[in-house]
Amino acid sequence: MPVPERSLLPALLAAVFLLPANIYVIADGIGAGLQCSFFRYQQTYLGTSLITLVDDLGYVTSGTIGGRSALSILLWALGTALLIAAAGYLVYRRHDGTARIRRPLALLLISAAAAYLLSCVAQYGPTLYGPAGFAVPVGVPLLLGVAGYIMTVEEDDEPGYEEEEEGYGEEEEGEE
Repeated sequence: MPVPERSLLPALLAAVFLLPANIYVIADGIGAGLQCSFFRYQQTYLGTSLITLVDDLGYVTSGTIGGRSALSILLWALGTALLIAAAGYLVYRRHDGTARIRRPLALLLISAAAAYLLSCVAQYGPTLYGPAGFAVPVGVPLLLGVAGYIMTVEEDDEPGYEEEEEGYGEEEEGEE
């Protein structure tokens, strides 16, 4: 059975890509920003910037950004790659039914949440607060919530189990 038309999975995955996954403040308030999967919107005393993930990866590979910031960017890119893999997996396996795709899809989302959280820890420290500033990874609970939804609510959309149980009881009564 394919993924039901009324399923919220495609909308939830789209929301995960578009909503801010991280809100941060740089150092002693010299700047602040919102970070989504593919870009950062940042305001500092130098001006406003929209920095894409591709730009960030270019800064890391060219050596402009190094150290903890580079590790943070690489972990963020890993989280985004895992989200892309989850969306691709959903599209590729959509005709297999939600029961078959739930577990791998949820694991990809949980892994993306872990990569995003580790990215914030790499930049700001284990308390998400330090000399570099502080971060509020609002996307991590969102990703975990979507993974939880996939594992619990989407399970209720599978009608096969109820029909099998009803048919099983009727066959036993009819055989006697």
